[in-house]
Amino acid sequence: MPYIGNDPGAITDAFTQSFTGDASDTAFTLSQASTTNSVFVRISGVMQRNGTDFNVDGVTLTFTTAPPAGTNNIVVQYFTVGSVQEIATDAVTGAKIADDAIDSEHYTDGSIDTAHIADNQITLAKLAGGTDGNIISFDASGDPVAIATGSDGQVLTSTGAGSPPAFEALSAGFTQGTEIATASGTSITFGSIPAGVDMIVMNFFGVSQGSNSQTIRIQIGDGGGIETSGYLNTAAKIADQAIESATIRNTAGFSVGTVNWDAANILHGSVWFTLQDAAAFTWCFHGMLNESDDDGIYLGSGSKALSAELTQIKFSTAAGATFDAGAVNIMFI
Repeated sequence: MPYIGNDPGAITDAFTQSFTGDASDTAFTLSQASTTNSVFVRISGVMQRNGTDFNVDGVTLTFTTAPPAGTNNIVVQYFTVGSVQEIATDAVTGAKIADDAIDSEHYTDGSIDTAHIADNQITLAKLAGGTDGNIISFDASGDPVAIATGSDGQVLTSTGAGSPPAFEALSAGFTQGTEIATASGTSITFGSIPAGVDMIVMNFFGVSQGSNSQTIRIQIGDGGGIETSGYLNTAAKIADQAIESATIRNTAGFSVGTVNWDAANILHGSVWFTLQDAAAFTWCFHGMLNESDDDGIYLGSGSKALSAELTQIKFSTAAGATFDAGAVNIMFI
């Protein structure tokens, strides 16, 4: 007869005995010594559970509860000690297992890992269901996470290293400030510029003043006030296809053009401020204005580091001339 593991020899040490229950005796004597797991017991045809309903110690069969009365109603089949040998370790091969015999009930939880799954075998149909519109990404630990569905019009945006991206609204673009007339006064200031701004444009429309040989001065500031020093700025004026006079350098503010802004000159154009270093609050500046009454072009560029976030911009002349026409406005993003 075929066998698995060590040769058990001929099964000649199998025994069958019958006993008569009396509803009081729990112990019965076998003709040969055996063990609990080598014994099959039926009472009135009902199989009993090894180790639960009975135990065997040598030749003594002991029931947990006395079997009911009945003639030969206890049937015991058993092998003697040593007559059946255990299956050797690693003796059962795949060839000895019937096809389709192993089902999910035989798997230990967590026993199937990456090594048991072939490449390109996990299809979308096998993934757990999720929320409509969610996107799978990975967190800082490399674990998969679901990115919540964004709202209509939002875009997927990086949130930096160590965190998954997120849906965020597109920037609304430039925010228009409130126009300030330059019909009087010696300066105008745009205050309450919100935090987080990294680009500002100042637009000039028909701006003029009542004195000759003036220099435009634009200064920026933070919560501590307008700063009046530490600017790096060079400016020039082009007229008749040539630089009208020597360029100027300023440390007290940003200039556009030189000292040749006269009372008759009406200015139009824009100057730009862009945040170069948010940690150091460093702003870069460049601008170009033209004279609508003449052919002059005013140029200037530079940079300035503040002590904190920019909150205000001031426009004036270096000599404090009085404005008499036009308007100035800002827009920021």
